[in-house]
Amino acid sequence: MSGLKFRGRPPIKIAGSVKDVITLRNPYAQDIVDRGTGLTEEIYQAILAQSIFSWEGRNPAPALDLDGNFQGTDLDLLSFLVPMAEYRAVIEIPHYRNRRKVVRKANERKIGTNQFGPINALISNQKVFSFSVRIIDNTIVRLSATTGRETLGAWRNYMIVDCDGHWYDGWDRIVFNPIAEENSFLSEKGLWTGNAVYFTNYVHPNRWQSVFGAPHLLQKILIERLDDEAHFYREEMKRLEAMGIHMPSGDREAYVPAVSEGATEKIEVATMEMSVVTNALHGAYPSVANTQQGLIQAYNRQKKLTYSEKPRVQFVTRANEAAYFQYGLGDVAHWMGGRLWISIKEKRTEWNQMVLSNDCALRYRTKKVSEHVSAE
Repeated sequence: MSGLKFRGRPPIKIAGSVKDVITLRNPYAQDIVDRGTGLTEEIYQAILAQSIFSWEGRNPAPALDLDGNFQGTDLDLLSFLVPMAEYRAVIEIPHYRNRRKVVRKANERKIGTNQFGPINALISNQKVFSFSVRIIDNTIVRLSATTGRETLGAWRNYMIVDCDGHWYDGWDRIVFNPIAEENSFLSEKGLWTGNAVYFTNYVHPNRWQSVFGAPHLLQKILIERLDDEAHFYREEMKRLEAMGIHMPSGDREAYVPAVSEGATEKIEVATMEMSVVTNALHGAYPSVANTQQGLIQAYNRQKKLTYSEKPRVQFVTRANEAAYFQYGLGDVAHWMGGRLWISIKEKRTEWNQMVLSNDCALRYRTKKVSEHVSAE
C-alpha cells in the first residue's frame, strides 16, 4: 500500500484491530484489496457479522419502567430487522403512503390497501440517510406477456426512515409473527406493550462510535472493491460487444416500462458523506472468454456485485454513519489514540480528515442535497 503518503501522521496508538485493517495485516483486508482473490460468501458473512447488527446478546431497556410508565425500548429497529431479513420473515405494513413518486406498470394490479410479503432486503440510500425495507409484495398481481397468466408478488421498497434521517411518518407499524427465539427475547426483556413493540430509535445512538471501528473501515474498503470490480466487468461487456458478441434474446419477459404518477416537489435535506481514502487495491481481475458465455458471465457478475453484494454492505455502513451524523458528529472514539479531525480542501471540496496511517485516511463532509418527493 503506497502512493498517498499523508503528511504529519501521528504515531500509531490506535486499537490493534483498527491498526491491522489499515496496515493490511487483517486477513480479510488482504483478500479485499487483492483483485486476484475472489470474494466468497464466507468472506461477506464474516465481515458483516463483525458489525453485530442483531438483538442477540443485547440487554435493552424494557418498554415500561419500574413504576409501569411507558418509556419505549432502546433496542433499535434496524438491529431487530436485520436478522429478520436473513431468514426472509413475512411482514405486513397495514398502511403506507408513498414518499417518492408513485410508479406503476400496465401489467400489474394491486389488491387491497395493505402490503405484505417476505423481506427480500434492507435498503439504504448512498446519498441521504434514508432506509427502506424491500419485500416481495404479494398484494401486487403481475400479468405475464409470455404466458398470459397472472402471478403473485413484485419487489417493492417501503421507506421506514425519511430522506432527512428521521422516522418516516408514511407508515405506522410493521406486523409480523415472531419466531420462538424472538418471542422469548421480547418477553424476557419486557419489550412488549400489549401486543406491540415500540421502537424509540431506528439506529442506536451509541452506534456513532462504529465509524471508527475496524469492521466499518473494512466494509468501506470492501465497497470500494465492489465498485471497482463491477466497473471492470461492465468494461468487459463493452469489450465483447465491440467484437460483435451480444446477449442471447432467449425467452425473457417483454420489458414493461414503469409510469410515474402524481406531482412531486423538491426538498433540501442535510446529509453526510464519509469515505476511507486509500489506494490499496492491486492485482487484476480475471478476464472473461471472448464468447457469448463470457458476456453472460460478465453481465451476471457486475449485476450481482452492484445490486446484491454492495447494498447489503452499504446498509451497515450507512447505518453507522447515520448514527454518527445524528449523535456524534465531530466526536472521536476514545480508542483512536487522541487523533483529531483536521479541515482540508481538495479540489474545492472541504473535508474533515483523520490520518490513520501513511497511506490511509478517514474523512467526512456534511452537505445539503436536493431530493424529489411526492407532493401529495
